[in-house]
Amino acid sequence: MSRTYYVPDYYPGFACKCGSCRNSCCRGWPVIITGEEYTRLQEAECAPEYRRKLNEAFNLDGDPRRGGTAHVVHDRSGGCPLLSKAGLCTLQLELGEEILPDVCRLYPRNTREVCGEAECACAGSCEAVTELLLQRDGPLGFCSVELEEEPRFPIDMKESFFRECRLALDVFRRGNGLEDRFRSLNAALFHLPEGEDADLNGVGMLWDMTAYFAKNSPIIGDYCRKASARYGLEGQKPEKDGFPLLAERYAQARRAGRTILPDWETGLTNLLLNSMFYNSFPHVGGTNGEEDPFLSVCVTAAFLDFVLMGCLPERGSREEAADILSTLFRLIEHSDFKYRAVKYYREWGDRSPGAWLGILRRITE
Repeated sequence: MSRTYYVPDYYPGFACKCGSCRNSCCRGWPVIITGEEYTRLQEAECAPEYRRKLNEAFNLDGDPRRGGTAHVVHDRSGGCPLLSKAGLCTLQLELGEEILPDVCRLYPRNTREVCGEAECACAGSCEAVTELLLQRDGPLGFCSVELEEEPRFPIDMKESFFRECRLALDVFRRGNGLEDRFRSLNAALFHLPEGEDADLNGVGMLWDMTAYFAKNSPIIGDYCRKASARYGLEGQKPEKDGFPLLAERYAQARRAGRTILPDWETGLTNLLLNSMFYNSFPHVGGTNGEEDPFLSVCVTAAFLDFVLMGCLPERGSREEAADILSTLFRLIEHSDFKYRAVKYYREWGDRSPGAWLGILRRITE
């Protein structure tokens, strides 16, 4: 049975890279399945040797009959124990696609029902999605397509909020350059003051964020530590005296990064558009948007640029850039990052009205 879904325009051509994926989606972060899915796997008929492997692959978190879940027990390399050496899912190979838990079968897709309409977004944490977004010549578009019907997560959202979500995408994609896109978005929905050219507090904010995640994030910590080393920040606390030198090193890294990604502003625009759709921006989960989602996307844009440019080697490649960005989106789209980003802005950006614009100007220079 099919259904009309509203999707990013790359979706009809999207396909999992399977064994050719450099960073498998089941490697390096938690994978949670429902109690019902766990029970189904336990009851599945399979060879004794594979049964032992399947039993050891999951740990229960509570009684599956009372809403408990289970999680994948990763191997020493951080990978799923059911992944073959060729990078293929042995669960699917042994027992068929229909037995896969939804998180495994649907990722990176996010299927949902909003105000009577079906939508299907794709997470930027998927390497294949990020590569498609970086390859585009122009801004990401959206379209309606017929797809096989999938389970849809219901989002309780006011009709007026739903229209604002669609308006935000339309306004942002029609701008001329990243700064103009944000200014147009602000004028259409948020009406925040626009500050003058950035002081150095925005650099301090990025320093502070990178230092925090370098120390505390098992997902992006390695990349944040690489960026800190490139900028000469290891072990240092954000101090105003160090901001000018950091700003100079950041500018140097951006110039080098542009030789690898000459169309980076377009790529960043598309990554943001994709993430905005994925998160139902500005009404995440149907909530009142106000100004926080806008500030969060501003900080996200700056953080992506800061860490990426700090990590890319001088002779890096687009593939390396995609690996860095998709890993960053594992945190950005699947954690409380959006709220933490606003917290950092309040601590640093609120020192001058309209600082959001100054932060963005630094990454579009």
